[in-house]
Amino acid sequence: MLPVSVRLKLSAKLLRSIDARRKATSDQGIGSAVERDILDRELAELALEWMMNPESPSVPNLSRIR
Repeated sequence: MLPVSVRLKLSAKLLRSIDARRKATSDQGIGSAVERDILDRELAELALEWMMNPESPSVPNLSRIR
């Protein structure tokens, strides 16, 4: 697994590329599934890293807040 900083840099580069293609083609739907996959993957990995780090501060159960 790549370090968080490397993964985020690579993801940001891909997202900038998608954005440039959207602007060039005026098609706002280009890459939306890829964007969602990137965000979902990164959020899941960050959550896992947070839970596995014993030094992470505790947070309230946000599932009850709606």
